[in-house]
Amino acid sequence: MSTTEMTAATESALNVESIKGMMDAFDPAALLPDLSKVFGSLTAVCRVAVMIGPVILLILGLAYLFLSPKEANYYFGYRCYFGMGSVRAWRFTQRLAGLCLGGLGLVLTVIMAIITAGYGRMDVMDVAWNAVNCLIWEAVLALIATLAINLTAMFFFDAKGDPRRHPRKQ
Repeated sequence: MSTTEMTAATESALNVESIKGMMDAFDPAALLPDLSKVFGSLTAVCRVAVMIGPVILLILGLAYLFLSPKEANYYFGYRCYFGMGSVRAWRFTQRLAGLCLGGLGLVLTVIMAIITAGYGRMDVMDVAWNAVNCLIWEAVLALIATLAINLTAMFFFDAKGDPRRHPRKQ
């Protein structure tokens, strides 16, 4: 069979002209959702994402200050190795965690509320990148606060929960 005979047989079986006509009438953009609806809600999603971290830090800080159990447990409270050795170490760690995380949550809530108030005047992509930057800063600051709480508990208490005796200068 020659190539012209194969081409003629294939064209009659596929009817290429009708397929071309259907493809010309097909609009792939019609399959996409309305982008104004998607990007309109993106600003609200970014606002919520940026504000939820500081609010959670504030709630945790208040819970550690006012709702923590009086003795160490494995269910609720700020648990670290050096803070669970004794009741005194536990209470110190809870108070410290409450003050650090609650203070950080309060400051971040105010700062992020000011930042997200300007989202209405920004371009959608700028809002998204700004939200990513805010989330990174929130995570880094929460990590630093957690590290500071653990190091402070380690500085003041040993593994058994006894206070460390630091030599005083005379």
